Amino acid sequence: MARHRFLLLLIGWLGGWLGSPSAQAALPPGFGEHPEDLRVKLVTFGPGPDAHQLFGHSALWVEDTRLRTDVLYSYGMTTHEGQGSPLHFLVRHQPFWAARLPVAHTFATYQREDRSITAQELRLPLRARQRLLARLERDVSPEHRLYAYHPTDNNCATRVRDALDDALEGSLRADASLPARFTWREHLRRHTRHSPVLSLLLLTWVNDVMDAPRTRWEEAFVPRELARLLDTSSAPRGRVDVYVSRARPVSDQEAGTSALPHLFLVGAVVGGGAVVLSILRERGATPGARIAFGLYHALFGLLSGAVGFVGLLLTRYSEHSALRGSEGLLLFNPFALALVPLGIGLAFGSARAERWTRTCVGVLMGCALLAGVLQLLPAFGQDLREPLALMLVAHLGLGMAWGGTSNAVPRMEARPQRA
Repeated sequence: MARHRFLLLLIGWLGGWLGSPSAQAALPPGFGEHPEDLRVKLVTFGPGPDAHQLFGHSALWVEDTRLRTDVLYSYGMTTHEGQGSPLHFLVRHQPFWAARLPVAHTFATYQREDRSITAQELRLPLRARQRLLARLERDVSPEHRLYAYHPTDNNCATRVRDALDDALEGSLRADASLPARFTWREHLRRHTRHSPVLSLLLLTWVNDVMDAPRTRWEEAFVPRELARLLDTSSAPRGRVDVYVSRARPVSDQEAGTSALPHLFLVGAVVGGGAVVLSILRERGATPGARIAFGLYHALFGLLSGAVGFVGLLLTRYSEHSALRGSEGLLLFNPFALALVPLGIGLAFGSARAERWTRTCVGVLMGCALLAGVLQLLPAFGQDLREPLALMLVAHLGLGMAWGGTSNAVPRMEARPQRA
């Protein structure tokens, strides 16, 4: 028991040490004084489970061969409070900072999390090595280490990219002006493919900022793309897999892989369910079909409306421009929340709920059709494939369920009473 308590204390101490702004690996006197003895490697870590780890992590491994000392410069430090929930990253720019870390200990931490580690040595001129070390030391100093994290504009990879570009006096950015391989949305789709629900939510909430044409420089917010950029721009001597994760890596062949058929099938089942329940309600005099039809509307409204309501809150309160004003809210519509009380009213046989539900369904179906039409217009460049595949057919099914129903609420037949 005492042994287990000791291990828990040790793990807690290490976790606090890694999350502390004061945690820095010390440099010996004379480190980097001879730039010809400096070796610089870009380290790319594989994706992790947290919101800020979806795309992986980048760091710089600097070694002084004369002193036989090495350190890792990382811009991915945050507290447990800073990590927070995924919603925190969608609303606010979280506080992160740069730190100088011990290499072996940091690698061991990532290996325990089963995150791959790849190192590639960069062939930098002597002057660039001097400038890079000076920039890195400046960035880990107490007065400069803090920064506001942004998923695409200011993260661990873009900070490493900017430091290297500064060391190379702008040549890295000049060489990275070619078109990017993928849009930001396509990168998001690739890196969330193993979490279908999360992928659908994010692809619904983000707007056309994610679909704009990008350069290779802008694409380098993804650690793997930064590594690819440096493959051609700064001619690394070689790439070494320090640790290979058991998780399936993100491959280029999967960039075009889509969940559209599965989403369409789910949407067809949802829409078809509405039609079947409508037919059963019209044919039967039992209250069971009516109750099921009403509860179906309440559940549909709750799920789709909640997604839309969160998107509406992000539009109003998020500090990220990519999360403000998504056309996906035409498909996951906040107005669908009105179906929750209306569906309950339907289940109880309310004539007023019947009339208002018909109107609400018409509005929702019209918005879904509008989203489909906007996809055909060049002026509206947002890619809505995933939410459209799911929700358009679902709304059409819901509309068909009301297309053939009568205005009257089905009632039980009255039986003659004896005097």
